[in-house]
Amino acid sequence: MENLAKLHPIIHDAAYDYILPSWAVVSDARRKHVESVGRLLGNWSRALKLEKNTQVRWRAAGVLHDALKGVDPNILRREVENSDVWSDPLLHGPACASRLRKAGVEDERLLHAIAYHTTGHPSFGSLGQALFIADYLAPGRRRIVRKRAKWRRRMPSDWHAVLEEVTASKIMKILERRLPIPQVTVEFWCRITEGSL
Repeated sequence: MENLAKLHPIIHDAAYDYILPSWAVVSDARRKHVESVGRLLGNWSRALKLEKNTQVRWRAAGVLHDALKGVDPNILRREVENSDVWSDPLLHGPACASRLRKAGVEDERLLHAIAYHTTGHPSFGSLGQALFIADYLAPGRRRIVRKRAKWRRRMPSDWHAVLEEVTASKIMKILERRLPIPQVTVEFWCRITEGSL
C-alpha cells in the first residue's frame, strides 16, 4: 500500500485543505458541493476504520471529482479518449481523470472512480461505489431532500442497500427525462442486483 509520504501533491492538497488544482473550473456552488462530498467520504471512511492513506484518497476523490464541471463540453472532448461514448453532461468525470493522470496521479482506482462517478461502473470497488453514492447524497441537492438525508444516515452501515436504492433513483431520473441510459450504468445495475458487486 502507498504510504502518506508518497501521495501525489494534488491528492494531498485536495484531501487536507480542499485545494483544487490550478486547472480546475468550478463555481462557488460547485466548490461547496465537492467539499461536502469530500466530507461525506471522509466520515464514511473513518466509520469503516479504513487505513489512513485510504481515508485521504477517499476525501481527495470527493473534492476532485467535479474539478472540470465548469468547462465547455467541446473543450472536454479533446481531453477524453473515446469521447463519443460520453454525453456532454458526463464528460467532466473522464476529462478530470485524464487531466489528473497527465499531472502525474497514478492511483488508478481513484482515477476510475472519478471518471465514472456519474454513471457507475461494473468494476467499481469500494471507492468508486462510495463516490457514486456520496455525489448523489451530498447535502445541498434540491431534489428528494428528505430521502437523501435518510440514505446518508444509513451510510456506511447499510452500504449495499443504499447503493441499490441510489442507483435505482438515478436510473429513474434518466427515464423520467426520456434520456438514454448509458450502457455502463446498465451493467453496473446488473452487477448490483445480482449481488456480485
